[in-house]
Amino acid sequence: MIPPVTPPVITPKIPTMSTRTLVSTINCPHCWAEFQPAQARFISEHEALRGDPVLGDAEQLRFLPSRFDSRGRALDPLGSVCTRMACVRCHLELPPALVEIPQSIISVVGAPACGKSVMLAASSFSLRSGLVVEGLDFLDADTSLNDLTFELESSLFRSTTPERPTMIAKTDLSGRLYRSFRSEDGFWSAPKPQLFEMKRAEQRRMLCLYDNAGEHFLPGRENPQEPVTRHLGVSRALIFVVDPTQDHRVVERLGGRESVAALGGGGTAEQRQDLVLIEAANRVRRLRALSTSDRLPFRIVLALAKADIWAAIASPELSECFVRSSTSRTSIAMPDGAALATAHQSCCRFLLEVMPELLATARALDPQFRAVPFSGLGMPPSRGAVGHGLEIRPQDVRPIWPAAPLVVALSEAEPSMFGEFAAR
Repeated sequence: MIPPVTPPVITPKIPTMSTRTLVSTINCPHCWAEFQPAQARFISEHEALRGDPVLGDAEQLRFLPSRFDSRGRALDPLGSVCTRMACVRCHLELPPALVEIPQSIISVVGAPACGKSVMLAASSFSLRSGLVVEGLDFLDADTSLNDLTFELESSLFRSTTPERPTMIAKTDLSGRLYRSFRSEDGFWSAPKPQLFEMKRAEQRRMLCLYDNAGEHFLPGRENPQEPVTRHLGVSRALIFVVDPTQDHRVVERLGGRESVAALGGGGTAEQRQDLVLIEAANRVRRLRALSTSDRLPFRIVLALAKADIWAAIASPELSECFVRSSTSRTSIAMPDGAALATAHQSCCRFLLEVMPELLATARALDPQFRAVPFSGLGMPPSRGAVGHGLEIRPQDVRPIWPAAPLVVALSEAEPSMFGEFAAR
């Protein structure tokens, strides 16, 4: 007699859940509200839940979840699995990595047409290459937020028609660069952040940058319903972009307004750039409730733009350094600490001769400020045939130290990651 065969017992395999280490607090990159990860809202997925009290009827409902599936994923009120998160205040979507990676907010400030957008595009493009800082992985954290930087990068560095001149657009005061949301005291408009994930050795950071129009930093232009510069209240460092070719004393040394215009310089401008720096410092003090005698809680980095135009009249050392870098295959690479120190001294002597009030302002606000020259294009653009815009052929673009101001600012905000570039 054949004994009965007992079928094997099959135990269903339960998926294991990975452990996530969360940050203690999150600063929303859209409205700068501070909250704990457990307070973050989730974005509903069910089509019947369209309509949000903060963002309007066209957006999906944001909610605080109370039900989860077997994998720990949030379920919306109608049972759909949700994976996207949003800010507790403005309800705008947050990159998932923000709940796990500490964040560094760097404010980029400057007068109108000083070259902030070109600096950000050139620095982000070069940092992605891996040739700027050894061992640094630099990735876009949210492609939907960085779309405008992609467009400028594509036109300058990845053009499919590199022989055709492309226009260098000025940052708008409104439009695609900004987001609107409803608050308890009305509608607010805030700038879109640019988010990047950085990894070096075992350390990871989320870098948050903003590209405001220069007009937003002019005295008297602050609007409570358009808090476009309130990132100054949570930033870890301030990059103040200076265009020396906008100052009449530099223009005279370069041969006059027509010569500077032919070189693609800014020409003389009525707005004093030191007043923009003072206005930024005053806003920092108001936002952080500091007294007039308190030091600013971060380092100021003076980023001197268009150094390919003015380096020759600044100092032989700086001019030689830029000429040597421009002919090198790795002109985008970060200079070492000794070169940064030499460049700082050369820039300070140059500012003392031609823009002493700006140098005095920077020293008064931050005695340990850093001065860094750079060129986002590496050669002068030309005036367009139609209008007054600047244009350049992408095949001629050769950035020199384009990421140096940003990396120096990061060395002050995150010295454990970029210690070799910190001040000696």
